[in-house]
Amino acid sequence: MSNLNGSCPTPPDNLLMASAQENQATSLQDLALSLLQYTPNVAFYEDRAIVLEVSASLSLFHGPRHLWRRILASTINMKLAAQAGMAPTATGAWLLARQTHTRQRRALKHKTLACRLHSLPLSLLTAAHPYLDWLHGIGCLTLAQLRHLPRAGLQQRSSPLLVQALDAAYGDTQQHFAWFTAPERFLQRHELTERLEHIGPILAVCKRLLEQLCGWLQARQLAACTLSLRLHHEKGRHAQPPATINLRLSESAWLAADFLTVLGEQLQNLTLNDGVIAIDLAVSQPLSKPAASTSLFPEPAHWLRQEHRLLDLLQARLGSDRVLQAQPVADYRPEQANQWKAATAMQQATAPPSLSTTSRPFWLLPVALMLEIRQNKLYYQGNPLQLIQGPERLESGWWHDTGPEKRDYFIAQSQSGARYWVYRQRESMDSAWLLQGFFA
Repeated sequence: MSNLNGSCPTPPDNLLMASAQENQATSLQDLALSLLQYTPNVAFYEDRAIVLEVSASLSLFHGPRHLWRRILASTINMKLAAQAGMAPTATGAWLLARQTHTRQRRALKHKTLACRLHSLPLSLLTAAHPYLDWLHGIGCLTLAQLRHLPRAGLQQRSSPLLVQALDAAYGDTQQHFAWFTAPERFLQRHELTERLEHIGPILAVCKRLLEQLCGWLQARQLAACTLSLRLHHEKGRHAQPPATINLRLSESAWLAADFLTVLGEQLQNLTLNDGVIAIDLAVSQPLSKPAASTSLFPEPAHWLRQEHRLLDLLQARLGSDRVLQAQPVADYRPEQANQWKAATAMQQATAPPSLSTTSRPFWLLPVALMLEIRQNKLYYQGNPLQLIQGPERLESGWWHDTGPEKRDYFIAQSQSGARYWVYRQRESMDSAWLLQGFFA
């Protein structure tokens, strides 16, 4: 469980006090939403505190220490000052988080928890506050001393709530919570206390929103490949419409790191015409989250996801029109069969089958190059070529205005061993030979 340790200065009037309390409540709601990515059991507890039941999540996050670090990292991304405690009981974890007498804030067993709680001051227990003067007067200063007092006399002279809180801390009684529920739709808005004019602070706020998004996706067992981020400017005489960033990934994701890398690159290419006073993040079409792999070894899809993430990063950094991939087209003419188009996941997943098993050069020229002919011999850059394979007859393109292409292709070889793909037009009065490509 984690306990928010933020405090606000005393406001000058009731209006500011209500505003501060509202901001604290909003921060708790936002934090609870982000923590749903670690467990579905998140609840509000005591004053400015949140409790997480994580026993079923320990294996998924590789043990309590790794989970502890992940939760603290989320609070940092949320820009919230928080203290955390881990214990078999909610009240015990809450007390460990609040105490400042020792750095020992984790206890995984009841016996360890009892040893940690014994030395803590009685004032940490909220239910004991009305009776502190009396308890201190009889020499009861710690939880261990309170626990050793006669139970009947303590309950008679104080309150049953004090005894219940003490039992809840040591695990002598069970606690029940009303778990936090994620909203049906995700649309989070963060109001800024000052105008932001640089990308760095804006990206820091986006981290906070992405933490909430990942908690929402995990709670709903969903994923997303399209996000809409809007940067709002000040309203007034010179008001400007919000700047919108549509973040598109090649495949669905549900972890903050997958979104943050691409978003950071898109923000670097953004030009702000005015300061930003509010940022909101929305998901319009969430997708079902893929089932977790139960295989011992990495699946081929894992490596494909790595390629897609690299592709997303390159497109965000260079622009989608500058990241191209070869896309074969069902046409026998070489200059038409190989097209360069914008790289997308769909184009990567669906590629037409090869039209022929005949050898094809690795490098095709964009425009066929006329070859020199001397005494019925072909020359390229002054080197003679000898035909070693062919002909391969291709006839296609009859549906074009220029009419059908009738070509005979050959593989030619130079004296140095380099091989070339050459052709000549069949049924043509011109006996010219053209170079189409080079073999590796």
